[in-house]
Amino acid sequence: MKKFMLISLVLLITLSLMGCNANTQSPSNNSPSNESQKPAADDTSKSSRQLTRMLLGTSSAGGTYYVLGGGWSKIINNKVNNVEVGVEVTGGPNTNIQLIEKGEMELGYATTWLAGEAFAGEGWAQGEKYQEIRAMFPMYSSVLYIYTLKDKGIKSVYDFEGKNISVGAPGATSELAGRAVLDVLGIKPKSISSLPSDAQINALKDGTVDANFGVTGLPAPWLLDLETTHEVEYIPLSQEDMGKILKEYPYWSQGVVPDKTYKHQTGDIPVITFWNMSVCDKDITDDIVYDLVKTTFESLEELVAIDPTSKSTIPENVANCTIPLHPGALKYYKEKGINVPEKLISK
Repeated sequence: MKKFMLISLVLLITLSLMGCNANTQSPSNNSPSNESQKPAADDTSKSSRQLTRMLLGTSSAGGTYYVLGGGWSKIINNKVNNVEVGVEVTGGPNTNIQLIEKGEMELGYATTWLAGEAFAGEGWAQGEKYQEIRAMFPMYSSVLYIYTLKDKGIKSVYDFEGKNISVGAPGATSELAGRAVLDVLGIKPKSISSLPSDAQINALKDGTVDANFGVTGLPAPWLLDLETTHEVEYIPLSQEDMGKILKEYPYWSQGVVPDKTYKHQTGDIPVITFWNMSVCDKDITDDIVYDLVKTTFESLEELVAIDPTSKSTIPENVANCTIPLHPGALKYYKEKGINVPEKLISK
């Protein structure tokens, strides 16, 4: 009797286990099947790709590139699925281009001047062609400010002869441009120091430098701040000098700082300008670059809130870029019906 009861108990347990296995292996009528959870064969949506992490090269902390890069990366990380962008403090355009070329960084900000020379192997590139970089989108136009304090008695850039001058952080556009202007015009200061923007301002206040070169957007936050405590003298370039400089540097352009931009200026100030653009490694997949460009232009209001200069970040300004576009970026501009210059289309 006990034997019969033991056999019955074993049979009962076995049947129960078989029933449990059958329930776990077969979907219920209320649950989607495994097949229905798979993406379609032609699904190329962002959610179906693997997580891609990238680094964005900006500039020194506190610079326009750094501030804008921090805000842009947050927008991308929030809106583009499976993409994470980290922000790196760097020496600026040259450093960003070099790091992308070495494969140590995927994204970066650069002036159209320095990127154009790098791609062609001209100017600062000294014959070495940086062929890994591609353009993504235009950003804004920067101004080369030449300024001092009114009590210095300096009225012209030629008054820099024999003075202590600062040209900006090492490798930054302002450093390279400042030295270039002095060289083209044959001006020989007593000393030329390479300092970041905040250190330049402090050195001018302390009297350790007599005048500064600085490149940033319009208006420059550090100049607005300086004007709250000191009377600033803005140094214009004559049309003759402008012509000499632009002949030597064809990637540069000419503009003006409109009157009343700063409280101490008197009339429009003729200045050298540089367009800025976002560049990337040519090996980033087309779909990711397309999403980065598309999301950037669709987030213009958010970018302007981060930095007002971003109001120039519109598709039509792609014509200001100086190196070929990444195919993913080109796809976006073609979809929008933008007339892309032939020089920006990779052969």
